[in-house]
Parts: sequence; structure tokens; C-alpha cells
Amino acid sequence: MPNTSRFAPDQLGAGADQALSSLTQAGDDAALLVEEWIKAGNAAAVQATAELGNGAARKTARRGLNVLKARGVHVPTTPRTGRIAPAVSNAREAWMLPPDPNGVVGFVLAERLAGGSHQACFVYFREGREILRVQSGQLSRSKLEKTMSEALGSAGYAPVPVPWAWAQCRLAERRAWHAARKVAEPLGWMGAQKLLADCPAQTPPHPFADAHLQPAPDAAEALARESALLHQWPEFRSWLPGERALQELLVQLGRKFGPTPPTEKEVLEPIIREQILAATDRYFTPERRATLAQRMMDSGLSVLARLGEDAARQLNALIQHIRGAGLITNPPSDIGFLSAFFDKGMAILAAQQGGRLRVPIPALPASEGGLEGASAQGDDPLDSEAPAAEAPAASPEASASQDSPA
Repeated sequence: MPNTSRFAPDQLGAGADQALSSLTQAGDDAALLVEEWIKAGNAAAVQATAELGNGAARKTARRGLNVLKARGVHVPTTPRTGRIAPAVSNAREAWMLPPDPNGVVGFVLAERLAGGSHQACFVYFREGREILRVQSGQLSRSKLEKTMSEALGSAGYAPVPVPWAWAQCRLAERRAWHAARKVAEPLGWMGAQKLLADCPAQTPPHPFADAHLQPAPDAAEALARESALLHQWPEFRSWLPGERALQELLVQLGRKFGPTPPTEKEVLEPIIREQILAATDRYFTPERRATLAQRMMDSGLSVLARLGEDAARQLNALIQHIRGAGLITNPPSDIGFLSAFFDKGMAILAAQQGGRLRVPIPALPASEGGLEGASAQGDDPLDSEAPAAEAPAASPEASASQDSPA
């Protein structure tokens, strides 16, 4: 009978010694060649593949041995051949999971072991605060990547590879925070201690501070001018001011509206805009701006990976403006990226209330008390030293409130 197989006769009739070379010749069809050996009862080639092959061909051969034995085909015993495993370097990799809307950032350290799996450590914290969670263990590469992807969910950006020593130092700084305040660390460090063992004594510079990512001095202002548009990037799309800061803005609006609020759009809009800008100046204190700038640098590594160096320079220009803001010459309200925090917050409140803002009418005049100068700590994503789980305080409101069109 003529040979109708796609394989050559010498491949089909390969013995144990020729099995591996025949599989190499078959390439992507190696598993199909094993199936042909199984059909033909070529037990020697199947046995050699099950013992010394790899990938799909080896899996097929192992299943095929059971088929052959069930048919009563004699399977020869192949002497086990010792193979020297290639030297595997314990490659180390680190990733950052960019900050979420609450400022929680994740760092992942992973060391590849000789067997191919990874000793990995996941650490989550808010800069300036305690470590929230630590998870460590041995994971396959696919499981490691899946876990990082699931941690970010539908954020719209991916884990970012970062320098190993820099990631080590960021984690060491948070652990030092715990030690200095005698605050207990979360469990989970047991399997990750060796990943931090050779941490440098001095933290390397932030990767986003690289000189070639800095804007030219004469271009910085132009790059930062349309900064409100950066809120359309997924890294910043969900960033908002603290809940109490939005409550305070509504109270201030109520005071400006007075007992009989205006209803005309041309009267309402200038008042709302004025109060949004005033809230921006109140909220973005030097401390909050410093926290925000650090967080934006972390997110900048994601921007660099997604959009490239031009976008990174635009973001660095904005960070320079935020750090250089003052109360007189360069107030935060002049920076569109900062006032957009409150624009988004008001838009969300209006959407939640059916397109109308519910503005509280305070019982007390501004001079007699209220929220002027309130620190708005507790729930605020930019208060780095505030307790992580503190509940927001209630704002003083009158028994009545006024609906205002958004």
C-alpha cells in the first residue's frame, strides 16, 4: 500500500535512537508524527518521545503509551538518560502597578528559580502611609502575569517594568516607616525576605526623573497649558479630590447662593466657576501638591510605556508647574489639571443626582463657623499621613437644601 502520510518513511519507521531527530524535522507537526507512531504501533519511538521529548509531542506520547499497552503492544524499556540542565540564572524582575484613584500603588518583585517558576512578592501601599497588604509565594510565569493583570482590572493600563534596586528601596522605605512608628506590618513577608536582602543603602533616582524625559525650559509652560486634558488618560481618569473637599465646595456654593438661589444659567455658572477655583486653591496645599507630584511620577512610568517620550515630557512639565505653584504668583487654580479635579467631582455629583446639584444651605453665616480651613482629612486620597480607614466627618448643613442645575 502506498504511503499516504505527510511524513517520510524514515520518519514513520524511526527507532528510539532516531525519534528525537525525526520530531525535530517534523517541526510544528511533531505531535501528529507521534500519533502516526501510535497508529503504527511504533512503541520504541513513542517510548523515547515520552521519556526525552518535550511539549505537545511528549504529552501525546505519554497518552499513547497507555493506548499501546491497552492494545497489548510490547513497550520496550528505555534506559533513563541523564541530561545536564542548562545553567539558569536567577533572573530578577520588578514591576509597578500604577496608583489607583486612592493612591494605592503596587510593587511586584519576582526571582526566577532553577525550575522555571518564580519566587514572587506583591506589596500594596499608599505613599507616606503603612503597607496595606503583602502576598508572596511561588508562581508560574503565566500565573504571575495573570495576577498582576487581575490586580489592575479594567484600569486601562498595564504593569510597568521598573528597576529592581529602585523597587527594593521603595518597599524598604515603607518597612522603615513601620519600624519608626512601631506599627505592625501585615503578614506575608516570610517568603520574600531574600528579595530585599541586598537592597541598596541609598534609593536610586526615580526612573521618571531621567534627564531625557524632561521638557526644554522654553517649552515647559506650553506643554502644561492644556493640562486638564490629561484627565482623559486612563492613569488620571478616576482621580478626584477628597469627599470632604467636595462637601465644603457645596457648602460654599450654598453661602454664595444665599436664601434665594438664582436660577438663571448665566448667573449660576460664574458663581460655580469662582467657587471651583477657590476650592482648588484651598485644597491643593503644598503638602498635597507634593504627594500628588510623587504619585504623578509613578503614573508617569505607565504614560511613558503607553504613549512614549513626548507624552512623558508633557507630564513632567505639568509636574514642574504643580511643584512650583504658589498662592500669589502661580496659584493652583491657574493649573487646569488641578481645577479639573473639582470639575470632575461636581460632574459626578450632578450625574448621581439626576443632572442637578443638591446644594446645602448652611444654618450659620461664614463668619460664625463652618468648614473654612477644614483639613478634610480621613477620606482624602492626598493626605499622606491621615489614618487609612478614618471615616469622613459630616459637614454642617441646615435642615433644608436647594437644588441647583448642574
